Amino acid sequence: MSMPKTRTVVVPLGFLVAGLGLSGVSTSAQFRQPTAELTPTVAQQAIQPGQTVTLVLRVELPENIHVQSDKPRDRFVIPTLLTFTLPEGVTVEEITYPESTDFLLEGWDEALTVFEHEFTIAVRLALDADVSPGDLVVAGSLLYQACDDRVCFAPATAAVEWRMHVEPAEHR
Repeated sequence: MSMPKTRTVVVPLGFLVAGLGLSGVSTSAQFRQPTAELTPTVAQQAIQPGQTVTLVLRVELPENIHVQSDKPRDRFVIPTLLTFTLPEGVTVEEITYPESTDFLLEGWDEALTVFEHEFTIAVRLALDADVSPGDLVVAGSLLYQACDDRVCFAPATAAVEWRMHVEPAEHR
């Protein structure tokens, strides 16, 4: 007698688990994480030890997507943050984020400060006078939280690197 009860409980439970699994697939497809396309460039062509170098990071987001600014008003959103793993003899002097704009997310009382669909971040690096000539790689990572007009997605981190060639110092 216990056998029919077991079947009647297991069969509906199996359908419930399968149904939840299928609904999870459609939900994850619906909320696919937007990805930022990053284009790193070095402003100077000739770089020598002891100089200051300007790096530029161009960020392009999918249409109708924005990211939180570097200084959000709401403490619960993730700021856009560019960080570095620097080679020896290289220091960051300044990071300049773009000017943010206000954006009212559906259901929120206060506007968010965001960077729109396309923006650039500029970085000024100082090279020590004793930096060795040759190829130099500056690795970085961009932390951002993308949103559309209704929802903010989970934070994401994207790796980026700038490659430059340091020429021997000119003797004067």
